[in-house]
Amino acid sequence: MKKLYYIPLFFVVIFIVIYFYSTAIANKNFLSEEFIKISTNYEYEIERDTYGVPHIFGNNDHDAAFGFGFAQTEDDYENIEFVIKMARGELSDLNISFSALVDLFNLATGTGDIMSSISAIEGIEIDYLVKFLNTKEVALSLKDTVDKETLTYLRGYADGINYWAALNSQKVDKSLFPVTEDDLLVGMVFRMPLFYGLDHHIDQLIKLMSEPNEQLVATNELSNNKLVAAIKSHFKPSGSNAFAVAKSRSLDNETMLVINSHQPLTGPVAWYEAHIKSKDGLNMMGGTFPGSPFIHVGFNEYLGWGATVNQPDLADIYELTINPENHNQYLLDGSWKNLEIIKQVFKIKLFGPFSISYPIDMYFSDHGPVMKNDQKAYALRYVGMDDANQATAWLRINKAKNITEWQEALKMQQIASLNFLYADKEDNILFVHNMKSPKRNNNYDWKGVLPGDKSELIWNDFYSYDDLPKILNPQSGYLFSTNQSPFFVTAQADNLYEKDFPLTMGFQSRITNRAHRAFELLDNDKSISWKELDKYKHDNKYSLDSRQYKFLQKIFDFDFKDDVRLVMAQNFIQDWDLATDSENLHAAFGICILSPEWLAEIKQESQPDPIKIFKDCINEFEKNFNRLDIKWSEVNFLERGKKSLPVQGGPDVLRAIYSPRSDNGILNAVAGDGLYIYVNWDKLGEQRTLSIHQFGSSSTVENSPHYDDQMDLFVGEKLKKTFFNKKTH
Repeated sequence: MKKLYYIPLFFVVIFIVIYFYSTAIANKNFLSEEFIKISTNYEYEIERDTYGVPHIFGNNDHDAAFGFGFAQTEDDYENIEFVIKMARGELSDLNISFSALVDLFNLATGTGDIMSSISAIEGIEIDYLVKFLNTKEVALSLKDTVDKETLTYLRGYADGINYWAALNSQKVDKSLFPVTEDDLLVGMVFRMPLFYGLDHHIDQLIKLMSEPNEQLVATNELSNNKLVAAIKSHFKPSGSNAFAVAKSRSLDNETMLVINSHQPLTGPVAWYEAHIKSKDGLNMMGGTFPGSPFIHVGFNEYLGWGATVNQPDLADIYELTINPENHNQYLLDGSWKNLEIIKQVFKIKLFGPFSISYPIDMYFSDHGPVMKNDQKAYALRYVGMDDANQATAWLRINKAKNITEWQEALKMQQIASLNFLYADKEDNILFVHNMKSPKRNNNYDWKGVLPGDKSELIWNDFYSYDDLPKILNPQSGYLFSTNQSPFFVTAQADNLYEKDFPLTMGFQSRITNRAHRAFELLDNDKSISWKELDKYKHDNKYSLDSRQYKFLQKIFDFDFKDDVRLVMAQNFIQDWDLATDSENLHAAFGICILSPEWLAEIKQESQPDPIKIFKDCINEFEKNFNRLDIKWSEVNFLERGKKSLPVQGGPDVLRAIYSPRSDNGILNAVAGDGLYIYVNWDKLGEQRTLSIHQFGSSSTVENSPHYDDQMDLFVGEKLKKTFFNKKTH
């Protein structure tokens, strides 16, 4: 009997041997010496300013990119790892359970359902989307079309990441390396469509596959499926602001620009501040995302720009007719055509160096990626699916020295969406509703599901940059962009008319509170000073013309009859001045009421019942505070580690602060105002720049002095020097 104990002991020994052998192999593949040797090919210098912001100087552009990759990884390895694994479709190795393995096995062997399996597998949602869209294969198939200078730049940035990892091998996942320019290309192609709302179309696809009724329900409400939730959790922006004022509108004959994009405050699309300079003409400072080697909002000595999210209609869903005799064929122009089948492999990391891989078939038609089962199939076509040269466009934008060069980069049409608000040293101000808009057949309703059997509906041509809505140097002397309709961005006399553009461009029509307030403040000030523009940027009120105020009016006008408790609360909220300043006694209760309305509007859901929300908020405040009149500074906070500071602002005000509800009524910001930047050129052409970050330059290194050293300035609505001209090479 005793000999039976040797059997499990034998397997334990074998396991230990395999574990350490696999670990040794993994460590051997991590070529620290090679990465360190490669670093000698680059001439760069990293100088950090008072706030730890890196100023990178390179002999050539790719030298600067190398230093940039090193510096950003030093500050934010955690999110760099995330975006690289995302590009490879290997995020699922972060977390996997036994039940999830069973679901994945069922899916791989064809016995599981796509939607239920994806919803059940923890950590694999984004991997599924990357592979469903075939992002890696498409991007890399087009690599030869990417400018060689761009690839060299990307390689430099990737080598900077590898070099930091080589010097800090005990802190990294060795299986991730080496990072290559391919990872960066794929990551950029994948992320861009998520900014204009591709998640909404993914949600529609999942609904169509899940519901017995194959007709798309005539609603924009998003379901709570796990795939869409994962997209929103990691990538969804909450809004953005940008303002430009020309000399003709300024008090002191200055050109002024405010860059104020809103993003999640942490994670893979949180802002990171840096300055990149080279002898090749690169000299950009501003904000970027983890794993992105370019400045996406910022300035050089000649010009600057802010970017705000727009969401025009840039994707379509097609219903395919499947051959009943061959489920891998679909009808197109009267003939059966084979679906392209790509066997995607999911790599699932178990523990240590151990991982398993599962193949899953993904399907593609001439339209694009296809979701299918034996009964039905739908294809998705979306803008940006093959924009592999996006990196070149960003590099050229970063190196532009005037408005002509800057617009030439946009004319490449490799950046699928985003509004841009531009200003420069020559006193040009420009608004561009940038989008790569498909030319569609006017005889079809492009808001619904389209027939998939007509090749004429598979669009391949796009309107040119010259066809897009844009306003250059308006008579008013000011422009603003706050995620609103592109036909309300300046004084009424200078705005464009939607009727002058093709209906199939699918413009968004929403007008945010921030748009109303920006218009009210800028339009009424005929001589705007730098100090006043700063005040307007931090404005924290709701407009009487806003959607939010109209929502409150439904409560004001409701007859609560003799219910003293409700009438008193009604009178209380009617006394609110619609501001969200620290000392405000009405803001907390007001935001409790308005937050569900804002959330529904962002999700494109139906407006909630204001009376029910009003009553729920009364109950919540009585439970948590035993009163309604609690100071906003006692409720709304910016939190970082153990540091928590009260912060002014709220959802969809110009001082944008977005916080999820909590059981105890205390709110901690998760998105909104983060990195923002002021740029101006005075009457002599001299440039002045200021910036502030919500936390600090060290994104994920908690023991760094720059982990939270800008918080006090941020909540105090103060900015710091950028040190842009601290050193010249």
